[in-house]
Amino acid sequence: MEIWFGDDETADLCSRAARLTARWGSTGGMAVGRKLIQIEAAPTVEALQSLPGDLRRDPADGVWMISVGGVAIIKFEINNGTADGTHVVRVLSVTDQPAGRTRR
Repeated sequence: MEIWFGDDETADLCSRAARLTARWGSTGGMAVGRKLIQIEAAPTVEALQSLPGDLRRDPADGVWMISVGGVAIIKFEINNGTADGTHVVRVLSVTDQPAGRTRR
C-alpha cells in the first residue's frame, strides 16, 4: 500500500523519527514508526487484520483505526486501489492511546 497523509502536521510527525520519539519516547516512537511501515507493506486489508493492534472501524465516522502497543491509535482511510492495483492509505491522525484503554 502507498501511504499519504491527511494534513501537513500528521505528515511531519510521522515522517520524522525524531518527532515520533519526542512525542512517544524511544520505544513508543519506534512502535508507531514500525506500525506505519507494516501498514505500507501490507498488500490488502486482510493482511492488516493479521497485525497486532485490533484493526477496526471507528463507529463514529467509519474510518479504519489500529492501536499501537497501548501508545497511540492510527486512524486512516483506504481507497479501492489505483489503476496499477496499488491501494492508497491516507493517514488522518496519530493520537495518544486513551488512558486505561489498551488493545492487543
